[in-house]
Amino acid sequence: TTVLIHLPQSIYRRLERAAARLKKPVDTLLAETLEAALPDESGLPSELKAEIKAVELLDEAELQQVIKSEMQADDQQSLDALLDLQSGRLLSPEEIAQLETLRREYERILLRKARAFALLAEQGALSAN
Repeated sequence: TTVLIHLPQSIYRRLERAAARLKKPVDTLLAETLEAALPDESGLPSELKAEIKAVELLDEAELQQVIKSEMQADDQQSLDALLDLQSGRLLSPEEIAQLETLRREYERILLRKARAFALLAEQGALSAN
């Protein structure tokens, strides 16, 4: 869909610089940015939808904490190890189940962080911390 929108010149210049840096057309970068800020939740499992809705109820300080959240170090190490194993051999059924559990957790954290980031950006409340 083609849409005519009016942007402040300063925003458009930043968009052009970012697009040049990423070697992407401006319209592609803008579409990707809007997709990140306004994610399509229709294909998500209901528990992830509920988590994203819960993030929308958080105050600014809580959103900042969500942005800083990370996967537990031991879970991250297990995920990395299983991904390394997977590149070298077939995983056992137990390893596959563990990998899927860890991937879901990683996805959950990323989706919460992305939504918190988008909400803070909408509010103009992103901090450099």
